[in-house]
Amino acid sequence: MSICTFIGHRHCPETIRTVLRESIMELIKNKGITRFYVGTHGEFDRMVYEVLCEIEFSHRIDVYVVLAYINRTEGYLYYDCNKTIFPDVLTKTPLRFAITRRNQYMIDKAQYVITYMNNSSSNTYKVVERAVKKGKTVINLGSFDI
Repeated sequence: MSICTFIGHRHCPETIRTVLRESIMELIKNKGITRFYVGTHGEFDRMVYEVLCEIEFSHRIDVYVVLAYINRTEGYLYYDCNKTIFPDVLTKTPLRFAITRRNQYMIDKAQYVITYMNNSSSNTYKVVERAVKKGKTVINLGSFDI
């Protein structure tokens, strides 16, 4: 089963919502993707989650929220999700590295990555660079090429 995950800057414009939806639908229709992993922090993650929830009504997809912290909800955007994953690797990860480690986990599990990235001076760039090195298919909705 192929998985698509999402990595993006904390801030992103609402204007990418349409192309985000189109990119997800393209993967569902042409690549048979039915499982999606999404993070829990920032505008990009929120937008992805909202779009996936809309699509879930008309398509058979599984949306999993991948938690960076257990028993800590500050900053989490999704309180109504029944499908969550807390990677075992995070049980011994210091809190300040949890989001980065969670993102690495999602990249390792996925075959496709949709990202919103518009510069190279961020953790987003480092995670997406890792995805490229691992041979993942990366779709960037931002203005910066890797």
